[in-house]
Amino acid sequence: MPDGAPFQPIAPERGTLLISSPRLLDPNFMHTVILLCDHGPQGSYGLVLNRPGRLTVADLRSDVALLRDRRDTLYVGGPVQLETVQLLHRLGTGIPGSLHVVDDVHMGGDPDVVRSVLEQRQESRELLRFVLGYAGWGEGQLEEELQEGAWVVCPADEATVFDPRPQTLWRRTLRRLGPPWSALADVPPDPSWN
Repeated sequence: MPDGAPFQPIAPERGTLLISSPRLLDPNFMHTVILLCDHGPQGSYGLVLNRPGRLTVADLRSDVALLRDRRDTLYVGGPVQLETVQLLHRLGTGIPGSLHVVDDVHMGGDPDVVRSVLEQRQESRELLRFVLGYAGWGEGQLEEELQEGAWVVCPADEATVFDPRPQTLWRRTLRRLGPPWSALADVPPDPSWN
């Protein structure tokens, strides 16, 4: 992320990351990295990237053909609407109804077209991420949390969204920002843990 110059937080918008501050103790967001998928005057919407769950897509026993036999890990995208499945993918712009988020990362789209595109490819695991639920903020709520220092906002990229080591993503992302942000990666949420 930084290229010699000190990193300065940026404004939230679609395609940015929200990195939680160590002082954010809400268990839904402690040590999370969130891809902001939409941000506007009415509120914000994002997906937690570093919370792999214990279930696979096939465990959902869905009637949707795209979901039926897949063994991909289901990620927990946030505490809102945990009964809904979100799809992040790198299948390009040819998926009707998909939303471009950042780089070659898109969200959603026609599941039948996604399935058809996947059938034409040999390996699809690195192209998709299935996410249960999402993180949401009402009007002005995210701005308040930013003023309180709950989040650091930085650019997102495709490699971070599909990082294969989600358990360490929070610390590694903070460290890439350089000082003073990198020091936060080692701060325990509760000083008594020292």
